[in-house]
Amino acid sequence: MTDTLPRHRWEDMASRDFRTLTPATVAVLPVGAIEQHGPHLPVCVDSCINAGLLSLALDRAPPTLPVTALPIQTVGKSDEHIAYPGTLTLSAATLTAILLELGASVHRAGIRRLILLNSHGGQPQILEIVARELRRTHQMFVVTTAWWAFGTPEGMFTPEERRFGIHGGDAETSMMLFLRPDLVHMDRAAHFRPWSQDMTEQFRWLEPEGRIGFGWHAQDLHPAGAAGNAANATAEKGRQIADKLVAGFLELVDEVSRYPLDRLRPASADLG
Repeated sequence: MTDTLPRHRWEDMASRDFRTLTPATVAVLPVGAIEQHGPHLPVCVDSCINAGLLSLALDRAPPTLPVTALPIQTVGKSDEHIAYPGTLTLSAATLTAILLELGASVHRAGIRRLILLNSHGGQPQILEIVARELRRTHQMFVVTTAWWAFGTPEGMFTPEERRFGIHGGDAETSMMLFLRPDLVHMDRAAHFRPWSQDMTEQFRWLEPEGRIGFGWHAQDLHPAGAAGNAANATAEKGRQIADKLVAGFLELVDEVSRYPLDRLRPASADLG
């Protein structure tokens, strides 16, 4: 039997195609969200950005890169946005169960390398738990990452925007202007200065995100449900961000495909 490369989209393969995949094959499971992003953006932002960037990455991937992407898990855990109409959410337990079952399905298809690709800041902990559980139950090599982990162009955003513009701000609005401009209402965009920015003047350690965080809901940061300067967004910024994120992601896929799986030692091994 000759090992073959996968098609870049899981759903495009026939069942028999999975039987001959190269052991280096990497599956990608994108996990998004459907939640409010302020008055100017659609509720699909996280899922639209994830799907759009992944599509760009697959189109730009070298034909020899052994990667295949599952359909996106569109709804995630978004209960911090339930005060705003249109938000859909799963419980942490439900999302965990869904991802574990999808991971098990990937394993049954003969693939041991999986990237959980997140685009929503409210659920990375769930993906980390799933990754460790799939390692334990199926001896899979599971990597968790988010698109924003690959950084933004140097000097594009002010330090304040990078730190506080975490939801529907300049970066996400620019990405949507590039990927789905038909869904953006720039006439409603504004500088949604979050309460977290004021907190730095009153507290040394306390802030919603960072090394020390607390449980918050979107309305705790700004009544509009957004945080950041959306009025500064442009499609050109979005294009430059997308280029950087996609390039970084493709490098990660290559690294995951080359990781030696014999480093995943069984619990029964002689560990000294």
